[in-house]
Amino acid sequence: MATSPLRRKPESSDDATKPKIWATGGQRPPFDIRAFGRVSLLLSREAVAPIHAWAARTTRRVAVNVKNGAGRIPEAKLGRAARFVPSHLRVAAWIKNFAAILSHASASADPDVKRGNALVTAIEPHLWGDAAAPAVPPEPSPDAELPAAEPEREPEPGPVVLPEPMQSDDDPLASIRDDLEGKVTEPRARTSARTSARRTWARTPDGPAGPPAPPGPTAVMAIQVAGYLIGWGTSIAALPYGLIRALWLYFAKSQDLRKIGLED
Repeated sequence: MATSPLRRKPESSDDATKPKIWATGGQRPPFDIRAFGRVSLLLSREAVAPIHAWAARTTRRVAVNVKNGAGRIPEAKLGRAARFVPSHLRVAAWIKNFAAILSHASASADPDVKRGNALVTAIEPHLWGDAAAPAVPPEPSPDAELPAAEPEREPEPGPVVLPEPMQSDDDPLASIRDDLEGKVTEPRARTSARTSARRTWARTPDGPAGPPAPPGPTAVMAIQVAGYLIGWGTSIAALPYGLIRALWLYFAKSQDLRKIGLED
């Protein structure tokens, strides 16, 4: 017995867009093992890159705070260990270099190349800019007018200083008096000289440490290589997360893994 056309239900909009075998039987797209591995790695990289980027920005802010004196220990509290403790400026430079490593790690793991390069450009500048470089005075242009030379002034006569009378240090009677009185001058003089030298060394404060120079070519290369290794190492370590998420997209949402992550 033929079914009446009046009793047929209209197909929904979702069923109309899907193939008939998907709408009726719920069949998924074909499973491609290569696409599954590629999508799993892509998802793990997308999960790791933002973490490295956040850590790089946070670490650079910490370096700026340390540069401004946050957490600085006064030399009076350190005592004799002050010469073994690096300055807060050097510690800030070390923290900033670690932030640069994290930025390169994020750029290596991030599938978006432009976003990774923008992060490296924001983290890479030196904390002190060009302060460590020696100041070079600008060269005057040939068309610039030279300042008028001031007339030379005659030097004013200074006060006359009379020479003091010469005193001979070798007094022949001094050694005889010391021998008669039983005094020993040389050991005492040596001891006093050593004591004064120690006191001078202990009291001489170290000069203010200037800002450290930016990293050289070798250090920059080491920072890039370390960031590359950290970025890909953490991406591979997070591969189980990518595998689970790729399986979820395939079985739960019936997405075609062959089309995920491909540019239009």
